[in-house]
Amino acid sequence: MIVLFTILAVTRAFPIGHQTSPPPVSLDPFRAPSCGDPQGCRSLWDIIRSCAITILLCTWVSVHPNIPSPDEGWPRVTVRRIGLMLAALLVPEAIIAWAVRQRLAAIELAKEHKEEGWTTTHGFFAVMGGFMEYKGNRPVRVLLPDQLKSYSLTGNGDFPRIAKEEIEDKSKGDIISKALVILQTTWFVAQCIARGVQDLPITELELVTVAFAALNLVMYMVWWDKPLHVRRGVRVYKKRKTKRSMDDEGVEAICSIGPREALREFFKLPAAIVRGPLTTDRQYHKWPWLPRVLLWPFLKPMRILFGAPIQDEDLKRVDTFYPNKWSKDSGFSYVFLLFIIPIFASAFGGIHCIGWSFVFLSSTERSLWRVASASITIIPILLLLVMTALESRGQRSASSSWYYFFLQVLGLTEYTLVIVYMLGRLVLLVLPFLSLRSLPSAVYNVVHWTSFIPHV
Repeated sequence: MIVLFTILAVTRAFPIGHQTSPPPVSLDPFRAPSCGDPQGCRSLWDIIRSCAITILLCTWVSVHPNIPSPDEGWPRVTVRRIGLMLAALLVPEAIIAWAVRQRLAAIELAKEHKEEGWTTTHGFFAVMGGFMEYKGNRPVRVLLPDQLKSYSLTGNGDFPRIAKEEIEDKSKGDIISKALVILQTTWFVAQCIARGVQDLPITELELVTVAFAALNLVMYMVWWDKPLHVRRGVRVYKKRKTKRSMDDEGVEAICSIGPREALREFFKLPAAIVRGPLTTDRQYHKWPWLPRVLLWPFLKPMRILFGAPIQDEDLKRVDTFYPNKWSKDSGFSYVFLLFIIPIFASAFGGIHCIGWSFVFLSSTERSLWRVASASITIIPILLLLVMTALESRGQRSASSSWYYFFLQVLGLTEYTLVIVYMLGRLVLLVLPFLSLRSLPSAVYNVVHWTSFIPHV
């Protein structure tokens, strides 16, 4: 939070919207413009490349997915990763909520199984689907954290005991790789702050990237102990009545799938598209295909953010956003849901509000930016109030018609706010690229870092 509000406060020094700004100029993106700076200039391509790399780190590299099913090949896993990246672009607050929910669950598991030597890393590994029940050499189902009793790595124990180092060995990321990602995003934020200190303007695309980078720092801190991109879980076996050693002869090979299997996976994807989303949802599974497709982008973020029952039928992996619900046993989790997450979301929108007085090429674009940035700043707080009212509905009788009507209005308001929020996010993703077609010449000036060094 300190990082977010520091950025919000410092970058208000940006010289934006002044009549004294130089006229916009259109420039070759692959060649540094002549901006009159003796220390050199940056090109439009430099701006786009820096922002694209930082956003990619925030939406693809920083997201820690759960473990896929052993039956899934890389095409299906890649499609799911792309879906997570799009979710991080459109509703990064929902990804933060998912990460916080996993962190709280991991901490609770570490405390519960402290005598077994469990740490927060063990807790993360359990909630991401790290323990797979096997019968012989055949995977049966993934075990949820509350199903681990009477299972062990050999079938002779009462609980799966695995060293933290073995779990970390499965991770595709270590402290150095994670630190490099944080360093890149922090460096980008530092550059934008330095431009504000030196009265140099930034583009709308850079401002949006700063917002992503700020949430990325929070996301990485929450997921710091979670293994990254684990492809296979650990085999566990149900406790047997007689002790005997496991026969590993004929153990299935864990390797990448071949071209034939990859094609088979690709042929499965169109079938999933034909079925459409929400096919296992009790409330919406009977709806026609098109309404389900149109509803899904707005319904899914709500379920990620506030939690929803598990709808996935795949027994060999946990749900993409597991754990799907906030723990009712921990009041601390509800504090995060009702207060901390909305504050993060509003701070994310507040960073966009810094561009309130930016120079836009038309009054329509300026109005769209102001309405969209104000919407994504205010709506999280409004959703908090609506959700609080809906949560308290069980304390009163809904027998009266007026109270039932009031609940219906609240439900409609909730979905309307989500739709407006999603539209605002789309506007703030499109407008920054449209604004690049003509920029003030001062945007291309580089930061003079030597001015920050004390000298006589």
